[in-house]
Amino acid sequence: MRKVNSFFFGSAILVSTITVFFLYACTGSKKTSDIASDFPGEQGDSLVASISRTRCFGVCPYYSTWIYRSGYVIYEGYDHVPNVGRYYTWLTPEQLKSIGLKAEETGYFELNDEYRNPHLTDFPTIYSEVRFRGKRKKITHYTAEPPLNLVEMEKYLDALFTPDTKWNLHPVQNLKD
Repeated sequence: MRKVNSFFFGSAILVSTITVFFLYACTGSKKTSDIASDFPGEQGDSLVASISRTRCFGVCPYYSTWIYRSGYVIYEGYDHVPNVGRYYTWLTPEQLKSIGLKAEETGYFELNDEYRNPHLTDFPTIYSEVRFRGKRKKITHYTAEPPLNLVEMEKYLDALFTPDTKWNLHPVQNLKD
Protein backbone atom coordinates (compact mmCIF):
# COMPACT_ATOMS: atom_id res chain seq x y z
CA MET A 1 0.00 0.00 0.00
CA ARG A 2 2.89 2.35 0.74
CA LYS A 3 4.38 1.77 -2.70
CA VAL A 4 1.08 2.69 -4.35
CA ASN A 5 0.72 5.90 -2.25
CA SER A 6 4.32 6.96 -2.89
CA PHE A 7 3.84 6.25 -6.60
CA PHE A 8 0.75 8.49 -6.72
CA PHE A 9 2.46 11.15 -4.59
CA GLY A 10 5.55 11.11 -6.85
CA SER A 11 3.33 11.29 -9.96
CA ALA A 12 1.43 14.25 -8.51
CA ILE A 13 4.69 16.11 -7.87
CA LEU A 14 5.90 15.37 -11.40
CA VAL A 15 2.62 16.55 -12.96
CA SER A 16 2.65 19.69 -10.80
CA THR A 17 6.24 20.48 -11.77
CA ILE A 18 5.52 20.01 -15.47
CA THR A 19 2.41 22.19 -15.16
CA VAL A 20 4.37 25.00 -13.49
CA PHE A 21 7.06 24.88 -16.18
CA PHE A 22 4.41 24.84 -18.92
CA LEU A 23 2.56 27.81 -17.46
CA TYR A 24 5.81 29.75 -17.06
CA ALA A 25 6.80 29.00 -20.66
CA CYS A 26 3.43 30.21 -21.93
CA THR A 27 3.61 33.44 -19.96
CA GLY A 28 7.34 34.02 -20.27
CA SER A 29 8.60 37.55 -20.47
CA LYS A 30 8.52 38.76 -24.06
CA LYS A 31 9.44 42.30 -24.93
CA THR A 32 6.12 43.25 -26.47
CA SER A 33 5.40 46.49 -24.65
CA ASP A 34 5.81 48.54 -27.84
CA ILE A 35 3.80 46.04 -29.84
CA ALA A 36 1.06 45.98 -27.20
CA SER A 37 0.69 49.76 -27.24
CA ASP A 38 0.79 49.99 -31.04
CA PHE A 39 -1.56 47.07 -31.53
CA PRO A 40 -3.91 47.22 -28.54
CA GLY A 41 -6.88 44.97 -28.06
CA GLU A 42 -6.83 41.24 -28.47
CA GLN A 43 -3.69 39.83 -26.93
CA GLY A 44 -3.69 36.83 -29.25
CA ASP A 45 -2.02 36.77 -32.62
CA SER A 46 -4.42 39.24 -34.19
CA LEU A 47 -4.25 40.64 -37.69
CA VAL A 48 -2.10 43.76 -38.20
CA ALA A 49 -2.40 44.17 -41.98
CA SER A 50 -3.40 42.37 -45.13
CA ILE A 51 -3.45 42.87 -48.87
CA SER A 52 -5.16 40.80 -51.54
CA ARG A 53 -5.23 41.26 -55.28
CA THR A 54 -7.82 39.39 -57.34
CA ARG A 55 -7.85 38.15 -60.92
CA CYS A 56 -8.32 40.32 -63.96
CA PHE A 57 -8.78 39.57 -67.67
CA GLY A 58 -5.03 39.65 -68.17
CA VAL A 59 -1.89 38.70 -66.29
CA CYS A 60 -2.50 40.51 -63.00
CA PRO A 61 -0.82 39.06 -59.91
CA TYR A 62 -3.42 37.13 -57.91
CA TYR A 63 -2.49 36.59 -54.25
CA SER A 64 -3.26 37.34 -50.59
CA THR A 65 -0.97 38.22 -47.70
CA TRP A 66 -1.90 38.36 -44.00
CA ILE A 67 0.44 39.89 -41.42
CA TYR A 68 -0.08 39.09 -37.74
CA ARG A 69 0.91 40.75 -34.49
CA SER A 70 3.60 38.14 -33.76
CA GLY A 71 5.27 38.97 -37.07
CA TYR A 72 3.99 35.76 -38.66
CA VAL A 73 3.02 36.26 -42.31
CA ILE A 74 0.95 33.95 -44.49
CA TYR A 75 1.08 34.35 -48.25
CA GLU A 76 -1.14 32.55 -50.75
CA GLY A 77 -0.14 32.90 -54.39
CA TYR A 78 -2.68 31.77 -56.96
CA ASP A 79 -1.72 33.00 -60.41
CA HIS A 80 0.85 35.23 -62.19
CA VAL A 81 3.11 35.37 -59.11
CA PRO A 82 6.60 33.96 -58.49
CA ASN A 83 5.38 31.69 -55.66
CA VAL A 84 2.22 29.70 -56.27
CA GLY A 85 0.92 27.98 -53.14
CA ARG A 86 0.80 28.81 -49.43
CA TYR A 87 3.96 30.09 -47.75
CA TYR A 88 4.97 31.75 -44.50
CA THR A 89 7.69 34.05 -43.21
CA TRP A 90 8.29 36.46 -40.32
CA LEU A 91 8.55 40.23 -39.96
CA THR A 92 10.39 42.02 -37.15
CA PRO A 93 8.59 44.21 -34.57
CA GLU A 94 10.15 47.23 -36.31
CA GLN A 95 8.66 46.18 -39.65
CA LEU A 96 5.25 45.68 -38.02
CA LYS A 97 5.36 49.14 -36.48
CA SER A 98 6.49 50.64 -39.79
CA ILE A 99 3.24 49.43 -41.38
CA GLY A 100 1.16 51.41 -38.91
CA LEU A 101 3.41 54.46 -39.14
CA LYS A 102 3.20 54.37 -42.95
CA ALA A 103 -0.59 54.12 -42.75
CA GLU A 104 -0.67 57.22 -40.53
CA GLU A 105 1.81 59.05 -42.78
CA THR A 106 -0.20 58.36 -45.94
CA GLY A 107 -3.55 59.21 -44.36
CA TYR A 108 -4.74 55.66 -44.97
CA PHE A 109 -7.11 55.71 -41.97
CA GLU A 110 -8.89 58.80 -43.33
CA LEU A 111 -9.56 57.33 -46.78
CA ASN A 112 -12.98 56.06 -47.90
CA ASP A 113 -13.84 52.41 -47.33
CA GLU A 114 -14.12 51.77 -51.02
CA TYR A 115 -13.17 53.18 -54.37
CA ARG A 116 -15.18 51.61 -57.17
CA ASN A 117 -15.93 52.30 -60.80
CA PRO A 118 -19.00 50.33 -61.89
CA HIS A 119 -18.05 50.74 -65.54
CA LEU A 120 -14.83 48.74 -65.23
CA THR A 121 -15.03 45.04 -65.97
CA ASP A 122 -11.47 43.79 -66.28
CA PHE A 123 -9.54 45.33 -63.37
CA PRO A 124 -8.42 43.38 -60.32
CA THR A 125 -9.93 44.28 -56.97
CA ILE A 126 -7.42 45.15 -54.28
CA TYR A 127 -8.41 44.65 -50.65
CA SER A 128 -6.17 46.14 -47.99
CA GLU A 129 -6.48 46.41 -44.22
CA VAL A 130 -4.37 47.97 -41.49
CA ARG A 131 -4.88 48.03 -37.71
CA PHE A 132 -2.76 50.37 -35.60
CA ARG A 133 -3.12 52.23 -32.29
CA GLY A 134 -6.82 51.53 -31.95
CA LYS A 135 -7.60 52.38 -35.58
CA ARG A 136 -8.80 49.86 -38.13
CA LYS A 137 -9.34 50.48 -41.81
CA LYS A 138 -10.30 48.09 -44.57
CA ILE A 139 -10.43 49.42 -48.12
CA THR A 140 -11.78 47.93 -51.35
CA HIS A 141 -10.10 49.39 -54.44
CA TYR A 142 -11.60 48.73 -57.87
CA THR A 143 -10.98 51.80 -59.97
CA ALA A 144 -8.48 53.10 -62.50
CA GLU A 145 -7.92 56.36 -60.60
CA PRO A 146 -7.60 55.66 -56.87
CA PRO A 147 -6.15 58.22 -54.47
CA LEU A 148 -2.35 58.27 -54.72
CA ASN A 149 -1.95 57.74 -50.96
CA LEU A 150 -3.96 54.50 -51.21
CA VAL A 151 -1.70 53.26 -54.00
CA GLU A 152 1.33 54.30 -51.93
CA MET A 153 0.11 52.21 -48.97
CA GLU A 154 -0.67 49.20 -51.17
CA LYS A 155 2.80 49.39 -52.72
CA TYR A 156 4.34 49.69 -49.27
CA LEU A 157 2.62 46.49 -48.10
CA ASP A 158 3.85 44.70 -51.23
CA ALA A 159 7.39 46.10 -50.85
CA LEU A 160 7.77 44.51 -47.40
CA PHE A 161 8.45 41.32 -49.32
CA THR A 162 11.31 41.42 -51.79
CA PRO A 163 12.72 38.72 -54.07
CA ASP A 164 15.17 38.03 -51.22
CA THR A 165 12.40 37.25 -48.72
CA LYS A 166 12.83 33.73 -47.36
CA TRP A 167 9.43 32.12 -47.85
CA ASN A 168 8.87 28.73 -46.26
CA LEU A 169 6.43 26.30 -47.79
CA HIS A 170 3.41 26.10 -45.47
CA PRO A 171 2.54 22.53 -44.39
CA VAL A 172 -1.11 23.04 -45.39
CA GLN A 173 -1.58 23.53 -49.13
CA ASN A 174 -5.35 23.27 -49.61
CA LEU A 175 -5.82 26.66 -51.32
CA LYS A 176 -9.37 27.68 -52.06
CA ASP A 177 -9.42 29.52 -55.32
